[in-house]
Amino acid sequence: MNLEKLRKKQRILINKVYENLDRSTLQVFIFFSYLGARICYAESHPLSLFEEEKFRDFERFKSFLLHLKKAGHFSVFAHTPIFINTSGFSLEDKFDLASTFFKVFWDEEKGLALFNLRHLAENLDDQTFLYLINTEPALEEIEVSLARNSRILYQGLLSELKNELLYEEKSLFAEPEIIILKSRKGDPFNWIGVITHNFSRIFSHQFVRHTWLNFNQRSHRYTKVDKFVIPKAFTESQVKLYEETIKNGMAIYEELCKNMKRESARFIVPQGVATTVLATGPELVWRDFISKRAIPQAQEEIRDLAIFLKESLGF
Repeated sequence: MNLEKLRKKQRILINKVYENLDRSTLQVFIFFSYLGARICYAESHPLSLFEEEKFRDFERFKSFLLHLKKAGHFSVFAHTPIFINTSGFSLEDKFDLASTFFKVFWDEEKGLALFNLRHLAENLDDQTFLYLINTEPALEEIEVSLARNSRILYQGLLSELKNELLYEEKSLFAEPEIIILKSRKGDPFNWIGVITHNFSRIFSHQFVRHTWLNFNQRSHRYTKVDKFVIPKAFTESQVKLYEETIKNGMAIYEELCKNMKRESARFIVPQGVATTVLATGPELVWRDFISKRAIPQAQEEIRDLAIFLKESLGF
């Protein structure tokens, strides 16, 4: 089947998804799509993005999401789960849906399927999509766990998180943070969002290999290089050598930025540069990630993440 035929089939089938979706959960999870879009361009703490005017102003929020759809930035919508009642679907319906749409999960016992907002954004017309997202995000329905250097600083409702906890020291070396986001009431597939903030690009190259998760990452094409990650294996003398190397490289980076775009100047930047990654997915995918990375052979950053999630989520 060629791409055009596949797109046509998706547009036909999407009506069945649209007619059987649970709209009530969209209010809970739609903030993930905003976060996925903005995390790519933000130099601030990722949780401070919810203070932005275009998030707080509902009309601007909807316009922003519609703009992303029109621009074809569909990946950000994969972060928002859509729950479908499949009890009235025939076996043929299920086969067609499963063979046509990527990253769909099924629970035959409960008569449910897990799609995501990307499936709808790609196939609905703009007016129908705008009607679908006409629901204000409800941060008071989201639980957050915030840990810095593996020490938990806050556990509670996202809407009650104090801004002072998001303060970061201005220094060359970053303090890694792990942020877990999920519905306080739960959902049929236990959808979980994880933000790895101030982890290295060495880490992120490995993280995105877990392709059943959905990812968006801070881009150093558009944001300034500012912090770096110190490997635990470095001795004090090795840290000094690392710092000297970074400062020499950053002096060249700053000079290059005067005459070229950041996307070109960043080639001089060490791989230890700190970045931020948002990853979302259902519990079964996170369990798979943990089983593969919470092992002695894994690189230290991704192993630390997997072990922390295993302990925090009780898997």
